[in-house]
Amino acid sequence: MIAAGPRAIGAAALLVAVACVAGHRRLASSRLEAPSGPEVPPPPPAAEEPAPPPPLVPPPEPDRTQAPWSQTPFTPVPEGAVEETRDAGGRHLRLGTARGTIHVWLPPGYARRTAGIVLYVHGYYTNVDQAFVDHDLASQFRASGLDAAFIAPEAPDWNGAPVYWNDLAELLGEVAARAKLRLPEGPVVVSGHSGAIRTVLPWLSDPRVEEIVLLDGLYRGEDELSAWLAQAPAGRRRLLLVGQETAPLTEAWLPSLGAGNVVSHPRIPARLGARERRAPVVYLRSQYDHMALVTGGRVLPLLLRATRVRPLG
Repeated sequence: MIAAGPRAIGAAALLVAVACVAGHRRLASSRLEAPSGPEVPPPPPAAEEPAPPPPLVPPPEPDRTQAPWSQTPFTPVPEGAVEETRDAGGRHLRLGTARGTIHVWLPPGYARRTAGIVLYVHGYYTNVDQAFVDHDLASQFRASGLDAAFIAPEAPDWNGAPVYWNDLAELLGEVAARAKLRLPEGPVVVSGHSGAIRTVLPWLSDPRVEEIVLLDGLYRGEDELSAWLAQAPAGRRRLLLVGQETAPLTEAWLPSLGAGNVVSHPRIPARLGARERRAPVVYLRSQYDHMALVTGGRVLPLLLRATRVRPLG
């Protein structure tokens, strides 16, 4: 065997070193290359912000010269003025305020120390001056036979009108100040027809209100009325309802109040007895149409007589 010389050994070592460097470079290059496969799509563009809703446009004012709007002429009472007349044998005051006219009627024989307060709120398609005349409210108040200060404020006459008196205490304070009356401290009854429910609901927060009479007025507010009844000791608060247009909604809601709490009649009877005067809830299905409930002169006095306000004399 012939031994390799130093030059041959050096050349061989150099070749091995070059080969190792090349191999390391190929390995590093393979680690940096992206794996083969399908291309990843770019992320979708960000969704556009939704366009803002169009501004609310108030409904146009109704044409009050057409039916079913009342066409009874009236003269507004100037703000701050008080007009006094005799009507249905009682003392009738019209009070001019910044929030419309307020009517106050006191029956003959009225005794403040034993009297209560009865509020009446009109429905749609009329104002309080027209309703007082068209529905002969003074005669209906007298027919109830109650010892009460009867108060009828202005109220919305259509869906687009605001509620004039959200705070019952403010209304009663205005009456006392304008009419220079010391109001009675007896029971407070709130009554109303149809769209009056919009004014009645805010008054539920007043602790003086213990009885509510709604003449075909339960278009809304079932939850609020349920809570109002439940928040007082049993029997302290009372609800008297008449249903005609509102009969389906009312009759669907009544079972939630408990069968033992409701006295109901399939039609409006000629009179209401002790059972109806004690029941927490009284419901009468009306045989009269929606407007006849307030123009007929019979139903409102009947229901007011079933409240806790004392009769005259």
